[in-house]
Amino acid sequence: MIDQIKQVVYENCSQPNVLGVLLMGSVSADAHDQLSDVDLLVVYQQSEPVLRLPNAAWTWDVSYISEEEIKGLQKCLDWRANAFLTAQIIVDHTTWLPSVIHEICTLSDQESERQVTEWLDAYLNAFYRSMKAVRRTNELGALLQASSSIMCLIHCLFSMNKLIPPYLDRVDILLDRLEHLPMQKTALSERFAAISKTANPKDQIILFRATEKLLRSSGFNQVYEAWGDQLENEVNYWEAEDQSVRK
Repeated sequence: MIDQIKQVVYENCSQPNVLGVLLMGSVSADAHDQLSDVDLLVVYQQSEPVLRLPNAAWTWDVSYISEEEIKGLQKCLDWRANAFLTAQIIVDHTTWLPSVIHEICTLSDQESERQVTEWLDAYLNAFYRSMKAVRRTNELGALLQASSSIMCLIHCLFSMNKLIPPYLDRVDILLDRLEHLPMQKTALSERFAAISKTANPKDQIILFRATEKLLRSSGFNQVYEAWGDQLENEVNYWEAEDQSVRK
């Protein structure tokens, strides 16, 4: 399907003010279904063109962005930038489009460190609150905090790998891009799903320990130290409970 899209777009994109065409959305991420539109982003200079495409077995959804706007996204971390993580270049009449897309999706060393620190602390907070909620038999609170902890950890891991965070429904697709993970990708995905569904303390502690090892070895000890004994005391409580059940 993607090869067909590329061919159709390439054959119908001859306007001189078109600098490039990007395949966006679920099709570019290979996460589409039979109801999905084909999302295209046309990069232009000077005046906005109109890309005329023939009828096909799918529905076109074409948006436009100027050269100035797309280059401005390099310094603008908002929801528009996240879509570029799975963008595919179909047409490129520039010397700069691939590098601009790379810069949109990539965090500087300073921004990466700042965001990892913030998201790690948010993860630990949600993890701690979820564990306490389970202990207090607050089922809804435990599930909501557990799900929140997973979202925060995802943001933390992508930031650690110097990538902007993805749309959450594309996490499983994009984990392959991350060099630094607390465990193997399939096991991590399964752990995310299990924790979000059940808030099970044992699953949460396994992920907590693996994440702690990764983040401490990467220089983020200070985030853990700021929590004092609170996290370890909560984990020790549940590990003691688990041993008691086994006996």
